[in-house]
Amino acid sequence: MSFLPSPLARAGIKVLQSVPLRNSANQMSYFNPETYATEDALKVGRFHCLRDGWEDGMLSFMQSGGFRPKEKVPQIDAPSLVLWGREDGILEGKEFANKFIDAMPNASLQWIEECGHVPHLEQPEVTARYISEFLQTESVRPLRSRANKVLNGGIFDGLFSFLN
Repeated sequence: MSFLPSPLARAGIKVLQSVPLRNSANQMSYFNPETYATEDALKVGRFHCLRDGWEDGMLSFMQSGGFRPKEKVPQIDAPSLVLWGREDGILEGKEFANKFIDAMPNASLQWIEECGHVPHLEQPEVTARYISEFLQTESVRPLRSRANKVLNGGIFDGLFSFLN
């Protein structure tokens, strides 16, 4: 994208803002589009595109070479949980989820069934449970005795108690 002349890039940006493209993405985002791909979801999905300065910011982003996770993701060495909707219509999970897992030495993958690109909307309870369980693992949470000495309790104590 960085090689496109500005007028051509701006034309592409207009397409990104368009109702037909956003509606298509909205339909692809959900396992259950009848429930979630609503007119309100379309409006929310376009909202950022309609803000003052978005076109200029998008042009700058495109000219910079855009999003390049291949360079950044391998630098993440903290324990990480990758949540992926099994029926993601935006980024196909078998290809992209595994790329994240392969690139991150301390990552684990958790598939969310009957879910598309937005697990926090389609499967909020399952998503919250997986996050809570991950935050309670020893890879994230120091051993209880060390945590008591350092923090006078675990850093995540009580944070997700509402899920129990």
